Order: sequence, then structure tokens, then C-alpha cells
Amino acid sequence: MRSAIWFRNDLRVFDNPALSNCCANSEEVIAIYIISPTQWENHHDAKVKISLWIRSLLSLQKELEKLNIPLLILESNKYQNISSDLYGLLKEKNCKNLYFNNEYPVNELRRDRTIYKEFKEKGIGVFTFHDQVIHPPGTLKTKAGGNFSVYSPFKRKWFEQLTEEQLKLYDVPEPKTKTNINGASLSSFEKDFSTSLDGLWVVGEENIQDQVKEFLSKKGMAYKDDRNFPSIDGCSKISPYLNSGVISPKWCLLEAKKYNNNLLDEGDRGIVHWVSEILWREFYRHIIYNFPKVSMNQPFLSYTDNLKWSDNKEHLERWKAGRTGIPIVDAGIREMINTGWMHNRLRMIVAMFLSKNLLIDWREGEKFFMENLIDGDIASNNGGWQWSASTGTDAAPYFRIMNPETQSIKFDAKGKYIKKWIPELADCPVDEIHMPSEPLKYNYYEPIVDLKESRKQAIDAFGELRKD
Repeated sequence: MRSAIWFRNDLRVFDNPALSNCCANSEEVIAIYIISPTQWENHHDAKVKISLWIRSLLSLQKELEKLNIPLLILESNKYQNISSDLYGLLKEKNCKNLYFNNEYPVNELRRDRTIYKEFKEKGIGVFTFHDQVIHPPGTLKTKAGGNFSVYSPFKRKWFEQLTEEQLKLYDVPEPKTKTNINGASLSSFEKDFSTSLDGLWVVGEENIQDQVKEFLSKKGMAYKDDRNFPSIDGCSKISPYLNSGVISPKWCLLEAKKYNNNLLDEGDRGIVHWVSEILWREFYRHIIYNFPKVSMNQPFLSYTDNLKWSDNKEHLERWKAGRTGIPIVDAGIREMINTGWMHNRLRMIVAMFLSKNLLIDWREGEKFFMENLIDGDIASNNGGWQWSASTGTDAAPYFRIMNPETQSIKFDAKGKYIKKWIPELADCPVDEIHMPSEPLKYNYYEPIVDLKESRKQAIDAFGELRKD
């Protein structure tokens, strides 16, 4: 019997439940990946992200060849067409079953439910698995039986219900019976989607596994402190690979245990905090599944949709270009434009400046990040933006607004990060680097807003919501 494995954001052969189960229950296996430029554009996927995925696909193809599994490419422009296009390919290749790992945003869920229903009616078996999360969405409940909307109690429940079985890894499958089907040539796709930033990001399962191991062994214990300082190379930078599924969160957690006396939720504070970041990713997947409105351009806190956002297009464009006159904000934007990645502390500072100081709709920022980030992930990106904009899941009983100048002083005291990304300020004295008194002298920009006054306006605007 021949079956198909449909790869999505799980571009690996190790610890891949859909691939392992497909191989275990089939004599012959083919692999399928769907190229969908129109859908990628609709989802605002960054060019550098797509390129990374295509290059990762090339690496995956080589690993699949060792297993006698040909990788086929299906081009389908819209999710609405995928069911019929995929069925046609399966019939052509005489596949009796389809295996894949679940995705959780609303469009993907609708697509997959349609496929499950239609394929069942047509006699094609469909088998799905959870690989992005340890606890499938819907399995963690509050004492009242509801879904979690706050991270800390979610995390506690996550550990309470964790079993050793859930952390069991799937080995690379044994080679299958060779088929008479030739795999696709990916060279043209690699060329079509390549970008100038590709050289900054390596691909390949083993390479990324080595990267994680090196991080945990050399930097993991200092992570809780170093992660906040953008001039320090203290982050693992594995988010693009978790997003594309080149590595699994489960494998990452088990590696963390190895460097932390076989512990996850206690022990070394640096590694424990790194584990917590992986759990944040899972939390936001539960949110996007349990509260689908957040992947439909709607705020988690519905009343915040009444906020009177500014429509200042000049402010928005200057923010996008890294020309706000606020050095730490501009540095963060420029890092993203020039590398495809932005330091996590900067993501909060930059997002809060847009949504609070400029009072521009957080959805504009969410979209811009997706268009530029190599690790752009709808669940985490939406969660981060709504947290920053005070429209999402947030346990804080107060209105949160960061002052970019004080954040800059605290986390980039000597201005190393600022000077790296804003060369105009290379000669600016350290005591002025966070907010130059004469920016034009350095061919830099005057601040587009007064931080103190804009802070007050933001507090007033959100305060009006509470009155409503």
C-alpha cells in the first residue's frame, strides 16, 4: 500500500509523528509539499522566510531520498483549491492514505477540516497528529473548565499534566520500498524565492540541532540575563527553525533537560527561562485555536476595538523605515530590515512605541512584522503585538507602556546596539546616544513625538475605553 505524507511546517525527518506513522503503516511513501505564493502573499509571509523554507525543503528532500521517499511539489494558489488539487495528485499516484501534522490558525483549520471530510467521502484515509505542541489545544482547562487566557496558570497546568510519554521522540523511519516516482526539481523554486539575506541563515536538521546544543552548553545558563541586552549575542535564534519545523519543540525541551540535571521547571534559571519561551509559543497556539477571532484581525479584548487609533500615515511610514528619531526604536526596525530578525526585547519596545506613543493600530505593526521577519509566526506574532498593544491576553492589572529612552539606557547602556544599526550616531557621546539633543548635527532625525506627552495621550485614550 502507498501513502502520502504532506509536509507543512514540519520540515524534518527526526521526531516527525506524521512521517513516522505514515512509514510504519505503508509499504511505499511519497512526500508532498504545496507551493502557494498567492496564499503566502495573503498571509503577508516575508520573502526571507519563504526562502528559508524553500532551502530547508531542499535539505529535507536529501534526507527523504535516503528513505526512498520522493518529494513532490504541488502548486496550488488558494486554500480553497487545495482539497481538489491534492486529491487529484493522490489519485494520480495511487495513494490510499494521507498523513499530516496539524496547524492551528483558522484558515488552516478550515482547509484541513474540508480535506478530512471530502477525502473520507472519497475513500482516502486521513490521519493527523500534533507536533507543534506537547498538549493539544483543548486539553488544558482551568478549574472552571474554560480555556486559559493567561500564561502563568497555563504554564502551571502544562507541567501538572505533562507525562513522560508526551516527550517521547520519534526516530528517523527505516527506508521504505523504492517507488517508480521521481522527486521534483527544486532548483527553480530556490532561485525564484532567494533573497539577499539568505547567507545569514543556515539550513539543515543537523546544523540546527548543533546550533541548539552549542547555545545550551555555552550560553544557556546566562540566557535569563543576557537575553535582554541586544548588544550581547545571548539568544538561540532558533525561532525560524521552530516555525518551519526543522526542529521540534519536544526535542528542544529534552535537550534543555540534558543541560539542567534532567529538569524542566526548576534548576538553572537560564535554561528554565529558555524552556519558558518555548512554552510561550505553545500558549499562543492554544490561544489562536481556542479564540480563533485573534487570527481574523480581531483583538482578544473586544472592547479595545473601540479605541480611536491615529491614521497618521507619515508616522507609520517613518516607523517602518526606522526614521522615528527615537534611536532604540529605529535600531530595532533596521535590524529587522537588514537581517530578517529582531531581538525580542526590541520587538516589545518597537511594538509598544507604535501602538502606544504613536497610537497607530497594532494590526499595522503585526502585518509589517510578518512581511519582514524570518520567524514570522501568526500565533506568536499576533500574541506579542496584542500583548504590547494591551488588546490581548495579559495578566497585568495596570496599563503597560514602556519608555523607549529608559529601556535603551537600561538594556543598551553604552549604545553599542544603537551604533551598530544607526551609523549616523557613531560619533554621538554615550550620555546622549539614547536621545540626542541635536540629532540633526549627526544627520539623524528629530523625534516624531514627545515621549512624555504621547504617553499621556495613550493613557487617556485607553482610559476612555474603560469608561465605555
